[in-house]
Amino acid sequence: MIKHTKLISLVVFLLVVMGISSTSAQSLVLHHANGTTTDVELYTMPQVKFQDDKVLITSTVLDMEFSKLDVLKFTYKGGASGITSPSVKARYTQEDGRIVFHGINATDKLAVYAVNGICVPVNFQRSGSYASLPLASIPSGVYVLSINGRTSKFTKR
Repeated sequence: MIKHTKLISLVVFLLVVMGISSTSAQSLVLHHANGTTTDVELYTMPQVKFQDDKVLITSTVLDMEFSKLDVLKFTYKGGASGITSPSVKARYTQEDGRIVFHGINATDKLAVYAVNGICVPVNFQRSGSYASLPLASIPSGVYVLSINGRTSKFTKR
């Protein structure tokens, strides 16, 4: 399940990066298990696909293929992007049939995904520095919770 969580996190991050207007100074950076990195200039319009056990990147300049196990994470570097660093790690607890997230800012992005990667429509209730998710609003199953792109898995029984 950890592989699915990482895969979903990577897909969500890549969707955000692909939506940014590109200039030659901006790059998508792949971080590899051996400590090296690969920069892919965004002006080359890279497209990232996950197929079997491979990460495939095609662009207007060249095509690349990596093992999914080799690519640990994706980051972004370059000029102003609109991408902000996640706020302080949010903590969460389960209380009275809901998940309560502590240390949440009004600008923090919260989302719930089914294990197939589809975003589940939920209504987070926000108040001050916390938000809550009523568990009655979702059917039983395994879900991935994303807070500013950081993911955790949970099961509703």
